[in-house]
Amino acid sequence: MNILSDEQYRLLAFIAACNRSSYAPTADEVMLWRNNPKPAEAEYRITERPGLGYRGALFGPNEVSAMSKMMGSVSSLSRQIAGMTSFVDQLYGSPRRELVKRAETAIEHLVRLTWLEKIARSGEVSGLRLTDLGRALLRDRETDATDEDVSVVVLEAHDPLAYPLLVGQLANAGAGLLVDPYLKLDGLHRIIVSTQLSRLLVSVKSGKSELSAMQTHLDSASLGRRVEVRKSTKLHDRYLIADDNSVFTLGTSLNGVGRTTTVFTPMPEKAAAVLREEYEQLWDNAELVGPQPISDNELHDEDQPAADESKDETADDKSDLDPAAAENSESEQPERSDNCDQPPFA
Repeated sequence: MNILSDEQYRLLAFIAACNRSSYAPTADEVMLWRNNPKPAEAEYRITERPGLGYRGALFGPNEVSAMSKMMGSVSSLSRQIAGMTSFVDQLYGSPRRELVKRAETAIEHLVRLTWLEKIARSGEVSGLRLTDLGRALLRDRETDATDEDVSVVVLEAHDPLAYPLLVGQLANAGAGLLVDPYLKLDGLHRIIVSTQLSRLLVSVKSGKSELSAMQTHLDSASLGRRVEVRKSTKLHDRYLIADDNSVFTLGTSLNGVGRTTTVFTPMPEKAAAVLREEYEQLWDNAELVGPQPISDNELHDEDQPAADESKDETADDKSDLDPAAAENSESEQPERSDNCDQPPFA
C-alpha cells in the first residue's frame, strides 16, 4: 500500500536531501523547485502580418477585387507551385511567430532556484557560487554516488560544515592513528574531546613552541583520557589509520580544513597495507612529545603508602592479642633450672 502520492514523495525527498546535509529549506525554496523542475522555455506570440491586398496605398478597391478573383481562379495551381506560396502569403498576409522571451539557460535556472548566486568581481563579469541550499543538495547527491566513491568526503572551502564533517570521520576511526605533520594545539584538543584516537604523529616542522604547548596540554591532569603524541622528521602526507586497519588520506591538515577545498578518501587495501607497515615503523622510531611516561620511582612512591599501611595493620593485629593468651604463651616457655651447674647426687 502506497501511502505517499508521487507529489508528496517528490517534495519529501527534496526536503530530506537538504536535511541530510544540515540545511532546512524554506517553503518558498521547495515550491520554487517544484514549480520549475526544468529551465523555462522560450516564449513566443502569434501576430498577423498584413498582406499586400490590404494595403490601400498601393491598390484601390477595384484592383483588389479583380486581383482576388484572379487569385481564386488559380488557387489550385498555385498550391502546386512552391514558389507561388510565398507570394500568396505576402499578398494575403499570414500569421508568424515572434520571440517574446528567450529560453532560460541552465545557469539562469539554478540562480532562479537559489541554488547558485552571483557574486560581483571588480572589472569583470559576475562570478558564481553555491548557496547553502545548493551545497546541501550537491553533498547529498555525492553521498548517493556509486559504491566505489560512497565514502569519499568532499570538504569545500568556506563550508561551515567541513570541519565538523571531518571530525565525525575521525570519530568513526576508533582508537586509531592520525598522521598530520602540521597539527596545531587546537586540533589536538578537538581530537582529545571529540574522538577516540589514541595516537597522533606530527612533524618537527610544527615548531618548538607548538610542540611545547602540546606537551604541556598532554601532561595536564584535567584531560579525560590519554592520547600519545610523537614527532618525526620524515612526514609529509596526512593519513588516518583506523582501528579496523582501514586507511584514509586527507588532502590538507586539520587547521586547513574549511579554508581550501580538499577530500577525505579511503585507500585501496593493497595501498593501505603498505601504508600501515610504513607508518607503524615511523611511529616506533618517532620521538615522544607527550604525555611523559610514569617513572619507576613514581610507581614506587605510589606503592609505598600501601606497604606502610600494611605494616601498621600487622603491628595493630599483634597489639590486639588477648592478654591472657599472651600470658599463657609466655608460661609455656621452658624454665631454666638454677641448679644446672650442680653435680648429681651420689
